[in-house]
Amino acid sequence: MKNIFQPARGTLLPVVLFVFIAVSLMFIDHRSRNLEPLRVGISVLISPLRQLINLPPQAGNWVLQWFRAQEALILENENLRDRERLLNARLQKMAVLSAENARLRSLLGSARKVADTVIVAELLEVDQNPYRQLILLNKGSLDDLREGQAVIDDYGIMGQIIHVTPNTATVKLISDPEHAIPVQFVRGGARSVAFGNGSTDELELRFLPATADIEPGDELVSSGLGGRFPAGYPVATIVSVRLDKTQGFKSAIARPRARLDRSREVLVIKTPVAPLPSEQPREGSAPAPGSEDETEPHKEPQS
Repeated sequence: MKNIFQPARGTLLPVVLFVFIAVSLMFIDHRSRNLEPLRVGISVLISPLRQLINLPPQAGNWVLQWFRAQEALILENENLRDRERLLNARLQKMAVLSAENARLRSLLGSARKVADTVIVAELLEVDQNPYRQLILLNKGSLDDLREGQAVIDDYGIMGQIIHVTPNTATVKLISDPEHAIPVQFVRGGARSVAFGNGSTDELELRFLPATADIEPGDELVSSGLGGRFPAGYPVATIVSVRLDKTQGFKSAIARPRARLDRSREVLVIKTPVAPLPSEQPREGSAPAPGSEDETEPHKEPQS
């Protein structure tokens, strides 16, 4: 049987020849630069082959870098969106704080303009419906609040205190259906009464004389009658006037100047309020301690 693994005849001489040529070329290249042009030419010829061989690893690196960059961009985009949400939330909070700061500055400016002593209070609760218009303040009798004291904001009269506890006070707004406030027209000086009708945007003036000089845009201020509300505070602005020809009277609708449904801070006027009828001293009774009888002239002390 013939052995297929026997070395082929005549292959040793070519191998020895190629080895000799290679060694000779290495020796010549080491001793001189005569083979430099040949080396450059061969390098130019095999350069495309080298790039072709390196193409798969380079392509793999490009794809890997692309995925890494894509992942980094996605992560950065998510972080930027989260930061945008946070900044938007902070911006909204800053807007709320800015508006509250403006309200407090306006309220402080009103407190400086008011000649009476005032107490600043905040709203705790609101009870507003067509049948009742009440708010609850965070100040009470411990803060020297009493029933009957007038409550205003930085635009006008809001109402009066009707109930006081040590730490809270209940205020009936001028828009309450059971509330009425004496008013006076700034332009003509006529006096009337503004009634609440359960709407924070309207007050009613009823049974005005048919000849009364009333026009939309007329300003109403507190007249001071009754002793509950100090005189001269803004109350409302006339928005419409209607003449009832059958009854011979005029009626008007006014818009309150105070922000009855928006104010968060109010001012309580500490001006002494008129006593209730049950608190009035009876005729012939002795005056209260510390009070003076104004009917008698003041006598100078004798020396």
